[in-house]
Amino acid sequence: MDLSPLYLHDPAPAIQALLCTPSLDAAMEVVTVACEGWALVLLAAAITWWDARDWRVAARRALRCGAILLAVGLLVTVAKQLVVAPRPLQLLGEARVRVLLEPLRQHSFPSGHAAAAAALAVWAAFDSRGARRWPVLLAFLGGLSRVYVGAHWVLDVCAGWLLGGGVAVVCCLRWPGRREVPAAPGSGAVPVAGPAREV
Repeated sequence: MDLSPLYLHDPAPAIQALLCTPSLDAAMEVVTVACEGWALVLLAAAITWWDARDWRVAARRALRCGAILLAVGLLVTVAKQLVVAPRPLQLLGEARVRVLLEPLRQHSFPSGHAAAAAALAVWAAFDSRGARRWPVLLAFLGGLSRVYVGAHWVLDVCAGWLLGGGVAVVCCLRWPGRREVPAAPGSGAVPVAGPAREV
């Protein structure tokens, strides 16, 4: 599938021209690295432990997040092989694309970083009590950073967000957590597990 005609109208070069400045380079590089798979796994582990403070609950939540990220990664890999799309540098050249970090030249669609970050944000919305807002901000800034560093087009990032978020929604709905149902005060009843999202 050839997406080159769509990329010729992509706003990525305009976004770079508007935002790119040496004062933002280091921050955007940090954000883009934070959206790599290994970093997101560490973030998920931190979120689960901070929320649960119980290693068994944290392990269940982390396992669910790990499975989601793995599924997203596999689907992104398949999509990249089916849609061999050019990177901005490959299509526009060095004169029009400002590249930070390692130059990438093939398999642009979709953005794996954006997909994984969106998946983490959706998972956190289902599984976390305290970490629901900043993962969404991370997903947004992570996608923006992929355009900023010259690695992806806006189309790639939007497709990654949709793919990662969609997979995470499906996985969280099909693989719900379990929470403890509290007993009535003074009843002496033992709490039982009921099918529901962990809270």
